[in-house]
Amino acid sequence: MAAHDTGRRRFLSGVSGTLGVALVTGCLGGTDDGEESPEPVVDAAESLEGDTDPEAWADVESLRFDGWVGGWVGVEPEPIADVENPTLVLVEGREYEITWENMDGVHHNFAFWDADHDVVNEYSTPGTDVQGETETLKIEATAEMETYRCEYQQARQRGDVVLLDSA
Repeated sequence: MAAHDTGRRRFLSGVSGTLGVALVTGCLGGTDDGEESPEPVVDAAESLEGDTDPEAWADVESLRFDGWVGGWVGVEPEPIADVENPTLVLVEGREYEITWENMDGVHHNFAFWDADHDVVNEYSTPGTDVQGETETLKIEATAEMETYRCEYQQARQRGDVVLLDSA
């Protein structure tokens, strides 16, 4: 019994030491001042900032994303390509089609939320945990839209929405 306790203590000591080193070296994310890391979490992303110039969004009617547990990665249009959780610039009253693909087999969905964290106009996909499966959501951009999120990974899979006047 003593040999079992020694092995267990050695294992727990090793785990504690590894976690301590990870925290000291910053391997668990964040920076020394507690801010989030300026690098994308998802390896498929190249940036955290897309093009939010309204001119770049003038003709956009469809958007594509890859869904990862670490964040949404923009596929198209160009202003969001390879950007993790990009800000969407939408024109109020314009219709859009948003399609996303499950890249990791974890349950995701895509939803637009208002400032009170409620889904806007039922703009939410049912969700899927099937890797490679896609879901499409047709919306009309409204002033209530504040963010888009995965309702299952709300902290990591979220981005802002900027609404432009339709005029």
